Amino acid sequence: MEEEKSADELSPDRSLVAAAVSRLTDDLIVEILSRLPFRSVCRFKCVSKPWRDLIAHPAHRKKLPQTLAGVLYTTIPDAGGFRHHLAGAYAEGLDLDTSLTFLPHTEYRYFGLEHACNGLLLCSYYPDAGSQVRFVVCNPATRRWAELPPGPQPRPNTCGFHCQFHLAFDPAVSSHFHVFDFERTDDVGLTGVSIYSSRTGAWTRRDTGLLDNVVLEHHSVLLHGMLHVVGNRRRTNSNNTWEDTTVLVAVDMEGKVWKTISMPRGQFYYRVGWSQGCLHYATISPVPLTASNDDDEDSLKMAEEVAIWRLEDYDTQQWALKHSFRIDEVLNLAEVEYQLVGFHPDRDIFFFVSMGLFDGDARDAASLLSWDMRRHQLSSVLDLEKCSVGPYRPYVPLFSSEPLADADGH
Repeated sequence: MEEEKSADELSPDRSLVAAAVSRLTDDLIVEILSRLPFRSVCRFKCVSKPWRDLIAHPAHRKKLPQTLAGVLYTTIPDAGGFRHHLAGAYAEGLDLDTSLTFLPHTEYRYFGLEHACNGLLLCSYYPDAGSQVRFVVCNPATRRWAELPPGPQPRPNTCGFHCQFHLAFDPAVSSHFHVFDFERTDDVGLTGVSIYSSRTGAWTRRDTGLLDNVVLEHHSVLLHGMLHVVGNRRRTNSNNTWEDTTVLVAVDMEGKVWKTISMPRGQFYYRVGWSQGCLHYATISPVPLTASNDDDEDSLKMAEEVAIWRLEDYDTQQWALKHSFRIDEVLNLAEVEYQLVGFHPDRDIFFFVSMGLFDGDARDAASLLSWDMRRHQLSSVLDLEKCSVGPYRPYVPLFSSEPLADADGH
């Protein structure tokens, strides 16, 4: 009987490949891995113990892709101002200052967290009462920050929901970031946008064109070099009454190209995000509700179904229902309120926050929960600090100092 051959004898090319790989320097391996998606890098941790240690080394995090570290949120203490936190179930071993203690706090400088995009945060503050809003873009992983010049349009601290601020940054495309300041009025809707470019260091104002009767939400995603913001458009229907439709308003980095994308109908709690290479959208679906044998008339009145959609084709605006689940079956809606949070960038996981109902001015501490779409499983991630407020923002750290390398801040 012929003796069993070794793996190298059966596959002579394998030994040649192994020999070639063994001659690669650590710097070359890191450079190769930096060009791969995060999930591929995770798989390469299993190649060998030296590769695992190489990937996990803090010095290499500046080049290697990162995944979700946690969810950013804010608390408003009794003493006033804001405090920012990271519910970081995935942040073990990461040196992050998401409380923003490196920013120059003063008597008036309470930094509000406006937006987060690919590791950078957009924060706002008012130098003093009645002054124009000012912006700071910062990186909690490198503790670098830059203050933006005043915008071309006055923004007093009474602007409230009339102002929409968004950050756009894609390190795979450019080391420069953009800040969008959308303008609207009650009777017209979206009227214009001012855009700051870190490349030019200046603001530019643009008109929106044919976007009357559109009111933007606070949720956006960067895709194909354009910022996509969830909005509601009011139109008259066949019965000559007003009807709201949900759209994505897309604008390029110069404010010259505008387009709208139709979205599946939802009631409220809109969330958009980029997950596993696709654009996702979550909302509370008006119909249909999934009824079970245990449902009666009273339980169906409480029923709320979270619908998660995936954009299958960007050009044809084709959406597909990926998943849905009854939030009233997951949570006891008679005892808690909840907010939708967003998507895990590399897994079929959706996050939301549950909190106790208001009792006067007091409220129980909230909890960050995750819903596994494949396993249909609810998990409690972390308890949040008391008096937490939204919006809650998924956060992926960026360890490169390049986007703020020339910043005036530290």
